[in-house]
Amino acid sequence: MDCFLIGKFSLDNGEKRKTQHSKGLELLYKGLREFYAEPEPEKFLIEKTETGKPFFSDKPEYNFNISHSGEHCAVMISDKICGADVEEIRDFPQRVLKRICTDEELEYLSSLPEEEQKAARWMLWTLKESYVKALGKGLSFGMKNISFEALPEITASIRKAEKSFYLKREDMKRIEHKLGDFYIFFDGDICVSFCLANFSMDC
Repeated sequence: MDCFLIGKFSLDNGEKRKTQHSKGLELLYKGLREFYAEPEPEKFLIEKTETGKPFFSDKPEYNFNISHSGEHCAVMISDKICGADVEEIRDFPQRVLKRICTDEELEYLSSLPEEEQKAARWMLWTLKESYVKALGKGLSFGMKNISFEALPEITASIRKAEKSFYLKREDMKRIEHKLGDFYIFFDGDICVSFCLANFSMDC
């Protein structure tokens, strides 16, 4: 079973990173308690791979990934290698777009109506980032190494990100890709992508 979670919380501006980190862990433990019936997930041992990807050293049956953006957090838990990325929708820097997108993706973006382009840019970013995070390579892995020929219809979900809630597959749009299965949630304010990768990894 795969668990998809989104949370929204208030930030302490003086302790932004600390707050994001602690809220991410809270959401992770919530999923393990409620979705997988783990009574004390806080006792699981979290370590990191050489490239910095966190994992449970004493619970290898659970793979997880956590992402933050502003007041939002996304968590994915699975028995497969997984990645998650959440981004609050804002202007997307053009210089970054050219660095992460293939020529075909740039052509696809330019073909969209202008009102859809901002959301599409963040969809592409989160899709690529979710795979990179599943891979555990960080941004040193070139974003152009994974490409998407097209995106699902760009329509906002009627469901809005709340304090915390579980996503079902039917709440999201699925993309089948040779590198894995991807799921996108977009509500107009945030874009979240989850990746179930088609590879195994020894920590």
